[in-house]
Amino acid sequence: MRDFTGGPGFMAFVFTFAVVIAATLLFRSLGKHLRKVRTSPPEGAPQAGGVVLPAGSSTEDRERSSGVVAQEPDDG
Repeated sequence: MRDFTGGPGFMAFVFTFAVVIAATLLFRSLGKHLRKVRTSPPEGAPQAGGVVLPAGSSTEDRERSSGVVAQEPDDG
C-alpha cells in the first residue's frame, strides 16, 4: 500500500486557521463599532431634511444634502 504524500499539508492548515481567527476578531470589532453608531439624532438637535448637519453649515450645504439644487443669482 502506498502512502498518500500529496495534499495541502500542515502549513496550509495553519494559514487557514490564522485567517479564520483574524476574520473572527475583525468581525467582532466591527460589531462593537456598529453598536456605537447612533441610529437617531439626539433630542432637540436641529434637522435639515432628515439629515443632521454640523454647526456652521450654510444654506447651500442643507440644500445639497436634501437633493435640492441651489439657485444662483446668475442662473437666470
